[in-house]
Amino acid sequence: MRHFLKLTLDDTWFRILLWIIGISVLTLIVPYAFLGLYDDSAEREVLRETLDNPALIAMIGPVPEGAYTIAVMFSHEMLVFMGVIHGLFGVMIANSVSRKMEDQGLIEYVNSAGITRQSIFMTQLLVGVGMNAVLGLVIFAGLFLTPDDSFTFIGSALYAISTSLFGMMFYALALVFAQLLPASEWTFGVSLSILLLLYLYRAITDVASPDFSVVSPYNWLTRLEPFAGNEVVWLLPSLITVLLFGLAWVLFSRRDLDDAYLNIAMNKKPRSIGSYPRLMMGSMKILVASWLIGMVLIGASYGSIFGDLDAFINENAFLAESMAAAGEDPVTQFISVLVLITSIIGIIPALMISGRILREEKHGRLEWLESTGIRRRTMLLSHGIYAVVVGFAGVVVAMLGMFGASMGVEGIDMTLGDYMIVAINYGGAIVLFVGLSMLLTGISARLHFVVWFYLLYAFFVNYLGIIIGLDDAWRMATPFHYLAEVPKESIDWAAWSIVVAIGIVLMGVGVLLFRRRDVG
Repeated sequence: MRHFLKLTLDDTWFRILLWIIGISVLTLIVPYAFLGLYDDSAEREVLRETLDNPALIAMIGPVPEGAYTIAVMFSHEMLVFMGVIHGLFGVMIANSVSRKMEDQGLIEYVNSAGITRQSIFMTQLLVGVGMNAVLGLVIFAGLFLTPDDSFTFIGSALYAISTSLFGMMFYALALVFAQLLPASEWTFGVSLSILLLLYLYRAITDVASPDFSVVSPYNWLTRLEPFAGNEVVWLLPSLITVLLFGLAWVLFSRRDLDDAYLNIAMNKKPRSIGSYPRLMMGSMKILVASWLIGMVLIGASYGSIFGDLDAFINENAFLAESMAAAGEDPVTQFISVLVLITSIIGIIPALMISGRILREEKHGRLEWLESTGIRRRTMLLSHGIYAVVVGFAGVVVAMLGMFGASMGVEGIDMTLGDYMIVAINYGGAIVLFVGLSMLLTGISARLHFVVWFYLLYAFFVNYLGIIIGLDDAWRMATPFHYLAEVPKESIDWAAWSIVVAIGIVLMGVGVLLFRRRDVG
């Protein structure tokens, strides 16, 4: 087992390290930002009143009872959001050490060399438990050492343990699907879909039917109330992780390697690929389909709460008066927040598609394809153009879902055309992010992770910036600072054109650099 563990860590340690650093930094800088912004308890209570509305409950969960300290505000605004990040971390690494390694023939090879199935599975288990335990310890230490008395030992431990168990739960779930499904693309796509669907289910039920929200693991996180009620009993449902690991082992021990319990034959007739774009699109159809479905559901879930939002604002005199004093329509303001967050989420599949060429490079396929006469610029441009198309299509279908779910809501004056303008507006950011992805790919295969950190930064400053009133200077490093806040504002075509132009220039430079650098 020691040899296979070393082999697995050699392949994944850098990615795991980057994830741990990224999640830790994203988590631990927030308390310090809050300390500088909300030292006064009266200001925190005003913020609490603002957050207690259907739109933001759908995004971050219900407001906990009791004093709204810095620590309580931190856990309230970060738990659900970080749950998605921890879950994605677990899914991606589990897929990498299980089904993806099997697709590459590595697991069958080591099994034939005398490494037993039990050793292989124990390695996968140790990687999942170890990486989440390390991440949990880092977060616990960082929170407990925060210079504010509200970050108690129990609250810090509860936050760290709950998020680590959440990541481990989805790690185990991905291992189960790695046995059931025939390819790594299916494993990732289905696991990701469940991660998002459970978030969307919580978003809807937290607003419409809170009692039914308990089905979602995200609701278990919010019911823990770290630093407030410290309801430790809500850690118990996470014991389902043990059952998932047991199920994964039973399924793995009884199936043939390089096989699956669910054989999904989507193309029964052999066909000629004919071109690199067709080869590329065929290899990612599961990824694209799962994301487009997820984007529709994200839009529909937010659209479904617009009715509750309008009713809430009419009943909340404080909120209505504060927004009226700022000269803003409350409903339009909240819709602008929701479409911005939805659009940022839509950039994720675009970056996954543009970065997929690095996977082909790692396995030596680019050199083989180049020897057949396919040019490198064709390969990278194919990934870039397809990434922009899929990213934009994701935002479009999300807006369609939002429009469809809000059609019967009175007081929402947005037409289908207005939603399409939203998609066009934030499509500019998609072009820029894909351009940056292609530039980094052209410079070096090892630099592509930078674009993911940039996206996390953009999500962070826009997500928290909107909620807590973070200084707008933080957003100046992202394209969203320059794009209009549609539908609250009219689209700024000049700014949009500049953002798109920068993205196209980055694409072009990336292609030129990629043609000249060594691959592999």
